This record gives sequence, C-alpha cells and structure tokens, in this order.
Amino acid sequence: MTVLFQRHFQTCYLVDDVKQAMARFGENYGITKWHVMDMLEMMGEGAPARFIALAWAGDMMIELIEPDEAVPSIYQEWQRDRGLESRFHHLGFLVYSEEEFSGIKQQLVEQGFPIVAEAELGNVLKAAYMDTTKALGHFYELIYLPDGESSQFFADVPFN
Repeated sequence: MTVLFQRHFQTCYLVDDVKQAMARFGENYGITKWHVMDMLEMMGEGAPARFIALAWAGDMMIELIEPDEAVPSIYQEWQRDRGLESRFHHLGFLVYSEEEFSGIKQQLVEQGFPIVAEAELGNVLKAAYMDTTKALGHFYELIYLPDGESSQFFADVPFN
C-alpha cells in the first residue's frame, strides 16, 4: 500500500519576496495573519531559505518560502522562468514517530522517489524531501516532530 497521499496538511509556494507574497495572499485569498521565521537568524549563513511564512487556512497550512538564490538547494530557480508570483513547490505530510518517518522514506525511495534534501532543526523537526516532480510536478516533504507535539511547534502559526 502506498503512503504517498496520506496526512497531507501543508501546501508550499516559493516566492521572490515573502512580505509582498503575504500581502497578495491577504488581499486575494483572505490569509492575513502569518508567522514569519528569519531563517538566516535561525540557522545562520548557508540556509537555503531567507524567510519562511506559515499560516493556517482552515485545516490547511500554507507555507511561503523566500529562497536564498545564492545557496544551492531544491528551491533554487524552481520554475523561475515561468514568471509566476507564487510557484507551487511541494506538499507537506506529517508523521508521528521516528519509525514511521524512516519507513515512509524507505517506501517512497523503493517506489522510485529519491530523497533530494533532508533537514533538521535541532531536536524539534526533521524533514525529508522526495523527488516526485516527474510523476506529480512537485516535491513531497515528509515532516516529523520528534517530541510528538505538532501543536507546540506550530503554536505560533495563526489561523485565518
């Protein structure tokens, strides 16, 4: 059985300017309240994203990422040639145990979706991106919050 579409909770767009994108999302879609993370401040030089903004729209989390184009990453130049204000990049899926995180990664790799990036924020968050672009046109992000408390990690993300 495939796990590919289970536990989808997040949709992510890459943007050139996170502040302008937040204003557009507010004006066009009613998403006016955001939690913004300065990734340079959080992770230091070499972070692939400059800013990340998160907001709940109903039960869906919207993520806006302003990449640091000087840092090689899966965000760099993603669909930039299409002239889009917001470029759909990935769907995020939340899991609740280390075993589940490892097992799903293994299953997706075995199904032909290689891991193209992994990240950790201390012992707060683990993420893995699988390349589903050929099959689906976007990446797949698997997210595990080791403390098991997604409500704590996402506590500052406002609801709209």
